[in-house]
Amino acid sequence: MEWLDSIMLIISCIFEIYIYYDFFCAFFEFREENHIMYKKIGYGILSIISLFIVNSYGNSYINLLGFVTIIWLYCLIMFQASLGSRILYFLIALFVGSGCEFLFATLSGVSSKESSVVSLSDIPWQVMTMKLLTFVLFTVIKQFFGSSKKKMDVKNFMYYLCIPVASIAIMLLTYYSGLDFCVEMKTRIFLSASFVLMLCGNIFIFHVFNRYSEELYINAEQKLIISRQEMDLQYYNQVQKLDSQYQKFIHDITHHLKTIGELAKENQNNNIVSILQDLNIELENNALAIYCNNPVVNAILSEKKSIAEKNFIDLDIYVEPAVTFRGVCDSDIITMLSNLLDNALQAAKEAEIKKIDVRIYTENEGYFHFVKIKNYFSGVVRATKSGFKTTKKENGIHGIGLKSVESAAEKYQGYLECFVEDNLFTAILVLSVY
Repeated sequence: MEWLDSIMLIISCIFEIYIYYDFFCAFFEFREENHIMYKKIGYGILSIISLFIVNSYGNSYINLLGFVTIIWLYCLIMFQASLGSRILYFLIALFVGSGCEFLFATLSGVSSKESSVVSLSDIPWQVMTMKLLTFVLFTVIKQFFGSSKKKMDVKNFMYYLCIPVASIAIMLLTYYSGLDFCVEMKTRIFLSASFVLMLCGNIFIFHVFNRYSEELYINAEQKLIISRQEMDLQYYNQVQKLDSQYQKFIHDITHHLKTIGELAKENQNNNIVSILQDLNIELENNALAIYCNNPVVNAILSEKKSIAEKNFIDLDIYVEPAVTFRGVCDSDIITMLSNLLDNALQAAKEAEIKKIDVRIYTENEGYFHFVKIKNYFSGVVRATKSGFKTTKKENGIHGIGLKSVESAAEKYQGYLECFVEDNLFTAILVLSVY
């Protein structure tokens, strides 16, 4: 029966390491070198073997000290975080896990001295129920204190909790039903396997619920981005049509000038005034600033210039003549340039100095395009995982659009960098254009 105890022990160690791994993932980021899957698996196997060896001694003091050391080293090696944050969540995990062990040791009437030599195959309900309860408590903590977008909404989370609560109740009722686990070997093996499958099933179901919530979040986010891009494209298609009309007007103006010249020779002043009035009206109706050879960039900058003027914001724009954004699709130009300018305009509205500088230029013979936007803001800005956030309620430097800009820039081997100095916010977008 020692072989059954060994199997139960190794299964217990596997779940132990996995449960703590899953808990730490909700609060910490992986170290840069540990993003590779084989490293994650390798460190996990090493921790499981170490925990199995420590537990094999059958001494409660060695078990306790060894367990704490292994989990702490695992946390240090796998994840990166500040020391205070690491200690805080490590202690929370440790107290929850130890509390569950103490609870089930009390319920089963096993003393700390006996627990070091008790046969695990005699109490499969205790081992698996304890792991399941620990997993559920960790899940509750992650749900309400974690910062991951993978969290379920409250309604789905309550649905999920019905399953582990029912499973724990079944395990407890099985133990208190009067079954003698020590008599029948088949019964012990069957119940041990059933409880292991029940624990696995609960964990798998949780990940299904979790994955479902994550997919809903991603789909909603993508639909919002696609909807906005479609609206922007529709709008800028209309602006491009206006630009085409404007170019036609510029082409035809030479004929108007010739006509005005002929009328001037004949002193037909009234006719000249009439033509000039018609030209002025047409020019106003087709006005679109030309900053570069890309009509979408011209349309975006013209629109933002108009918004800035209405809000008494000094928007200073310079675009290097060599800028073409060749190879960058229109929807990505709209996403990147519009989001950066919208954030700058929103911030400048609330700032004491209502000024925005926009510089778009190229480097390395036009292979790299740079968009540099500087704007003043009021309040205090702090960097977060999701971007930049400010103490002002509607300051605009909130990072909502920055993630979209970063995602679009990555398509062109580019990146976005943001800097804050006093009350000056600087965004630099770099694109590798071929």
